[in-house]
Amino acid sequence: MAGNDVSRVQRLPTTLLLGLGAILVAEALRVVDLWMRGWATVPPPLEPPPPDGFWPGFGRLVAVNITPICWVGVLLLLDGLLALTRGGSPARSRPRRFLVCCLASVVIWLFFDWVNFWFIHAWQYHGLPRNLLHRYTGYFLAFGAIVPAMLLTAEVYQRLGLRRCRGGGLRVGPRAQLVFFIAGIGLTALPFVVQKPVATLGLWLGIIFLLEPINLRLAARLGRSSSPGAEHDGSLLSDWQAGRWGRTLSLLAGGLTCGFLWEFWNYWAAAKWTYDLPFLGALEQYRLFEMPLIGYCGFPPFALECWVAFQTLALILANLTRRRLVEPLPDEDALL
Repeated sequence: MAGNDVSRVQRLPTTLLLGLGAILVAEALRVVDLWMRGWATVPPPLEPPPPDGFWPGFGRLVAVNITPICWVGVLLLLDGLLALTRGGSPARSRPRRFLVCCLASVVIWLFFDWVNFWFIHAWQYHGLPRNLLHRYTGYFLAFGAIVPAMLLTAEVYQRLGLRRCRGGGLRVGPRAQLVFFIAGIGLTALPFVVQKPVATLGLWLGIIFLLEPINLRLAARLGRSSSPGAEHDGSLLSDWQAGRWGRTLSLLAGGLTCGFLWEFWNYWAAAKWTYDLPFLGALEQYRLFEMPLIGYCGFPPFALECWVAFQTLALILANLTRRRLVEPLPDEDALL
């Protein structure tokens, strides 16, 4: 029995062990830093005093970088978990698509950050590294993990059984698509017009309405081509028309799961973000970590937005380059 257990552990993917190890070690060192600063969260103080000694200093370094460290760990962990399942890991079978997703994730999140900091001011960062190379390296790793983490998490939910969710389809004709597109323009423009935190309601929904009609047309055009696998590059609207609800449900679950983890790792970090959402009234005081409880409702549609935005890029590249840059999706349920 012991021999079988040992061989079973040895067969675990290296990325799974590396990802899990990185997360556990980072958590342990963050606890060291929390203990050294008297279990105080940030802010206040905005910048905890630097600790003395090698290990306390190393713990502070990890606490400052807990978000990029843990999310790189999550990507490795999810890759290993999916490699154990039928179908394997998308990061291994479609590496170019995965790389483009990571790079697109940086751009997608920079858009959300730009809207927030210049227009609606719904959140702010604290305790960021003063060294710009250190700061921007952390930005790149953390921002680059946002979209692929949600998509890989959603892929896990798909393989746990949500892909089998089928039902009646919706009729989304040309008029409905036009309504979607116009609504998307209005919701996406809302933060630029209102310029208050309440405009986050448009920020987390507008991209879906704006880009989905475009994705539907791009996918239809690609499906008429002779490119192998083109028939699987669809959109949420095409899923809904065909009564395929698994991809949507998996994305919603993946967004909520990742949202919880983002807030969990953020709360005790030495470099972190906080929220200012006065439009919630008394509900703003009921929080889980830094996020008001009702704010967690934004994470599921955010995952839909990220997949839709990345799918727009993937479909454009596929139409322009005949798939030389990104591999096609293997089936109608795949996310990455």
